[in-house]
Amino acid sequence: MLSATERLLGITKARAEPKPKIALDTCCVQYYISSPPVQPWADCLDSVFQAGVEGRVELYVSTVVVSELLAHVYFSSRNMTGYDPELDLLAILDRHFRMLDVDGIVARAAGRLRGSYVPGDKIALKTPDALIGATSIAHGHTLFVTNDAQLADALPENSCLYLRHVALEWLASNIPSKCYDRSAPVLPPHGSAESILDETPVDESPAHFVITGINSDKSATTESCLWHEDIGSPPEPKVILNKLRDHLEVAWDKKREQIRVNPQKRICVTIYASLVRERDQQKEPCYASKSDHQKEADAWNNYLSPWRTLRPCLGLPQTTWQLCEEGKTHTLDAPATARYLDRARNVLGWKDER
Repeated sequence: MLSATERLLGITKARAEPKPKIALDTCCVQYYISSPPVQPWADCLDSVFQAGVEGRVELYVSTVVVSELLAHVYFSSRNMTGYDPELDLLAILDRHFRMLDVDGIVARAAGRLRGSYVPGDKIALKTPDALIGATSIAHGHTLFVTNDAQLADALPENSCLYLRHVALEWLASNIPSKCYDRSAPVLPPHGSAESILDETPVDESPAHFVITGINSDKSATTESCLWHEDIGSPPEPKVILNKLRDHLEVAWDKKREQIRVNPQKRICVTIYASLVRERDQQKEPCYASKSDHQKEADAWNNYLSPWRTLRPCLGLPQTTWQLCEEGKTHTLDAPATARYLDRARNVLGWKDER
């Protein structure tokens, strides 16, 4: 069975006749035309827009999409005098899409769609969403791309693509390999992976902090501590950050206008995690009621949980970050890891940083 990414690339990369017809939901267009584009959604859609520019596919939007996009641009520019957001938006849409009106055929198709999709024995789809999806159905499009879970569930699977499926596959292709510093595997400091994991619950991903330095009397010190989320009352990210900053003696050098740290202080943080373990846990009978998509999303949330918590610490100087997974430890590129987490935040719906 093809993955979501393979399905998308199979349609956008082929030079088929007649050309495939692809329609996009409002959010998908918004991701791509925003300034800056919303990531990683825009990257996931890049093959669609590139295929449209190169003439391999025809791109469509419903006039309901146009209405929703106009509402957004007018709202965001409501305090800007002398600026007409409608001109810019319509110029972009005219360049990339054919706009399809809602006529009687589409209206009836939307009514059938809303009335037939009744999870929980109630009408769930909103009328605008039903009209957008029905526009694609009525015009026989090859593919309709949406990031609305309900709309994706209501439409025929063979002609609809849920963008979050593509984004979850993007997560897997970008960590950890693209966050490595390209070095060979290294040994985790002060303890094997097995001994560290033996100290934590089986469903937890611990972080191992090794803090070293030279004291004023020239004696070396090493503090080793283990952190995970199931220790009763784990410290808040700010508390952890302040402790690490205090150790490094981070301060602002007014004279040089730059951050100053004690060059004899170092920190090494090793995260012990396993995506395989998280996926296996989602297969347990107690999770049988979840959809496959939700199981995969929950596995990623659990896997990245310690990184999400420790995200504010990634910018610390003189700090080495490592990931130990399936018995192999790699040193991570902290800036690349931070950028990855910022994008993962959008995919996994993290509303607030911890």
